[in-house]
Amino acid sequence: MQQALLILTVLLAVFSIGFAEQPAAGADFYVATSGNDGSAGTKEKPFATLTRAQEAVRQRVVAGLGADVTVLIRGGTYALAEPLTYGPDDSGTAAHSITYAAYPKETVIVSGGAKIAGWKKGEGEVWTARMPGVAEGTWYFRQLYVNGQRASRARTPNGDADQPCWQLKGASLSDDLKTHTYQFEPAQVKQWRNLTDVECVVFGNWATTRKRFETIDPATGTAEMAGPHAKPHDAMAPAAGRWFYIENAFEELDQPGEWYLDRQTGTLSYWPRTGEDLTTAEVVAPRLTRLLEVTGTAERPVRNLHFRGLRFEHADWTPPQGGYLGIQACHFATGTAWSGNPWGRIDAAISWNWADSCSFEDGAVAHLGGCGIELVAGCSNDTVEGNEVFDISGNGTMLGGPSDEAEVPKHCRLANNHVHACGLDYHGAVGMWTGFAQQAVIAHNLVHDLPYSGISLGWQWNPEPTAARENTVEYNHISDVMKRLGDGGGIYTLGFQPGTVLRGNHIHDVARSGYAQAAPNNGMFIDEGSRGFLFEGNVIYRTSAEPVRFNQCGRDWHEWKDNHFGGVFPAPGRLGSGLACDGSSAHLEVPNAPELEPEQLTVEAWIQLPEFPAGGDARKWIVNKNRNEWEQGHYGLVLDEDRAGAYLNIGGGQDNSYSAWAPEGQLTPNDWHHLAMTYDGATLRVYLDGNEVGSEAINKPRVPGSTPLDIGRRQDGYTYFKGVIDEVRVYSRALSTDDLKARFAQPVTLTDPKAESGLSGYWNFDDLSDETKALQELAAKAGLEPKYRGRLHDEALRG
Repeated sequence: MQQALLILTVLLAVFSIGFAEQPAAGADFYVATSGNDGSAGTKEKPFATLTRAQEAVRQRVVAGLGADVTVLIRGGTYALAEPLTYGPDDSGTAAHSITYAAYPKETVIVSGGAKIAGWKKGEGEVWTARMPGVAEGTWYFRQLYVNGQRASRARTPNGDADQPCWQLKGASLSDDLKTHTYQFEPAQVKQWRNLTDVECVVFGNWATTRKRFETIDPATGTAEMAGPHAKPHDAMAPAAGRWFYIENAFEELDQPGEWYLDRQTGTLSYWPRTGEDLTTAEVVAPRLTRLLEVTGTAERPVRNLHFRGLRFEHADWTPPQGGYLGIQACHFATGTAWSGNPWGRIDAAISWNWADSCSFEDGAVAHLGGCGIELVAGCSNDTVEGNEVFDISGNGTMLGGPSDEAEVPKHCRLANNHVHACGLDYHGAVGMWTGFAQQAVIAHNLVHDLPYSGISLGWQWNPEPTAARENTVEYNHISDVMKRLGDGGGIYTLGFQPGTVLRGNHIHDVARSGYAQAAPNNGMFIDEGSRGFLFEGNVIYRTSAEPVRFNQCGRDWHEWKDNHFGGVFPAPGRLGSGLACDGSSAHLEVPNAPELEPEQLTVEAWIQLPEFPAGGDARKWIVNKNRNEWEQGHYGLVLDEDRAGAYLNIGGGQDNSYSAWAPEGQLTPNDWHHLAMTYDGATLRVYLDGNEVGSEAINKPRVPGSTPLDIGRRQDGYTYFKGVIDEVRVYSRALSTDDLKARFAQPVTLTDPKAESGLSGYWNFDDLSDETKALQELAAKAGLEPKYRGRLHDEALRG
């Protein structure tokens, strides 16, 4: 199952808009990079700009549309001097549409950037170019793209360093918000030139802070940060121990792929990557923040306007003068208190307000310094489908307006989009954010490679009624998320949203980095006030913490049907198949039964470790029953780093918890080992590969417990085993050393378990195929629908 799902993920990850369906090659107007705005706009004599085509369409709108209107745009790059803006005078009608589309099988790029030429070899490996307007104060940019790849602003520590972040010694914000002081180790800072352009990026729990330096004392490591200052949320506020890096200092330009723009001189410096030739490379810097804006009014919404097959690229966003104080999902604090003041939100390159029955389909949004696409106030019946959304500093997509019945977006559909590599600068970003919305459908999207949550739904931190309701999040494939921050998940929810459905989502590989703080990361994090949802047919596994977590809400606030959380999957075992354990969620739980509570016992298993457990508490339970080692009746076969051991509790509590341990250094990674524990009513013994390696005299009769037996985790869910487990057996007698030596020397699968003397439980994991097949069928429905899955670069990979 795991291998099949991995292959599926790889196939979907090469999704491309190159095969997007396009209108037939017949249109009312044509645009081409070789055209002329003084021409007729025909196929033979096309316009040169999208703005001129818009003017021609507007003339038809004013005259009264009697038919659909289509503008076909020939392949090439169209550089914008200002955003494309469409209003009521550019609107279609309920009967007739207006469509701007790429010419069939041609790539159209609408760019808010400018190409940079005139590079000269500078000192060392660095090349330089003079940027007109920068020193004069009319242009400054925060992004640079070389041959379509994002370059990194010069920083320390480097992003690919073994330790890419450091920890603050301290920080303090005065009560009057007049001064904000950071304390660094002196070796981490210096008197950088152009100090007030240098930024410190601090990791909070689920968002980041970016502030510029005002002054620095390298001798003490004390810095005053540039204002005006706002009040941050305590969970994100810079403080001692928080991780940080420093960006945009010329002195830190020390490796390929880094760049620096000197605001004082207008000089751009760049260290080329291997294979980049700046005499021929395409180097682009953004000039615009917004690329496309559709804005109607409540009385005159923009209707039936469509964009198909167009790539919008190269936009920037500039944080406020006092810096970026992230709150959540690219919203940021702006006032004297983190709540009760209007929050700011990072601008999107494409923004719609009061748009009805409009669409953005089969295109792309990429290479952005802000957010991607947003549908805000008054949007209804709009569609964003079949797009690739990637290489973005903030959120990928955003849907949500005011919590007001008249303005909340209604009946919008975001489907079959490939959203990845977002949150590159503002790590608290999410792939797809939905705030206050009604009857929205977020379906069949492929979402992965994100620093925080995949899909976020809701924007109210209590169970009070809002305008949000009846939303559907279904059949999305979400993976490789939560790579930088904490307290989120594959899907994150907030607030009372009656009638909301989360169905058929496939969520896996939810990470937790060493720079995350506070709460854990989950497959689904059901946060404050979440109420009234139906969870049905979701598949979640390989999560760094439990598959589903609740905060200030409860499981019984929702309805649950046929979900598969922490699924079990087969892997090559010692004999046949084994149980693949991911160290975070996969395990097998067996209901309590009298035969699993013998007075004397043997527990044995074969295990294979990819690596030794590590961390503050490196203990991992392989087979165990009755919660934990302090619980009456607990027995457990355990690892602690590279030691095998066993627990037995007779009497309850810490004082009655007995254990026996093998010496260190007897286990080896990637090899199969046979582990066993026995208790004969007197002595607890531990065996490794047939040899007794530890014992503890107890001399008390076992007392039975009443909770399940778990394989692959401690029964109370505290910790999970990582590796493969096979041939687990529980006996109602203590096997002898000779018995266990024989098991190790000649392992066999029991063909007739009933004939085995004293066998109370037996699991060889060769029967996981039925469950695996069911999970695979559920998982296969998630992600892009077949029409979109077929858009692959390599036909041979389709299978």
